[in-house]
Amino acid sequence: GDKNRENELLNQYKILVNFLGKTLGPSFEIVLHEIKGEEVKMIAIANGEISNRTLENSISSETLNILKNKSYHNEESMVNHTVLLKNGKKVRSSSMFIKENQKIIGMLCINFDDSKFHDINCQILRIIHPDMFVKNYLSDVSYNILVDENENQDNEENSTDNMENFMEKIFQEVNLKFNYPLERLTKQEREKIVKALYEKGIFNLKEAINFVAKKLSCSPTTIYRYVGKIEKK
Repeated sequence: GDKNRENELLNQYKILVNFLGKTLGPSFEIVLHEIKGEEVKMIAIANGEISNRTLENSISSETLNILKNKSYHNEESMVNHTVLLKNGKKVRSSSMFIKENQKIIGMLCINFDDSKFHDINCQILRIIHPDMFVKNYLSDVSYNILVDENENQDNEENSTDNMENFMEKIFQEVNLKFNYPLERLTKQEREKIVKALYEKGIFNLKEAINFVAKKLSCSPTTIYRYVGKIEKK
């Protein structure tokens, strides 16, 4: 019957999860979810050490958000957005829907954990720069804030609040430096603020464009344009 065919397709993907886990290596976590109506179940995971998850674990709020948010369903995939895991790791996450007869029956997620590379980066910086520089550089990358804030929180639902606080912190730092009147900014002032935020890496976060647009009372499109300009230079 139809049911078995569904599982057959997902079984092929299970094999793929294993294969990808071995091929891509330990920095990549591969997760396969089975989706039946409202019910979501993790049916395969490779390199689960990254998020400390096993098949027994519950589904992350991130996954549920993607599924609840119907606008995603027309897209085949969502690629490279930053996700904060329960255990404080920041990963680059990509998800792809598995469809059969236009119906979503599963979702394949790949999380890339770059923390090892981050550590190597720090070690290289330490070789060429004095410790003080490295410490400041890292606080600029603001990785530490994310990790520290997350250690006190077991609840994954907080990860969006975390991002909010994190972005708020960066924004305040930049704002203190310029001290422009936010309610009546000139175009030049806006661009300067966006450039400073860009240099602090805030736009690596998927919510940043909307957050900054709200703060500077302009449209997300405007912020996109400014960021595009900076990237061209």
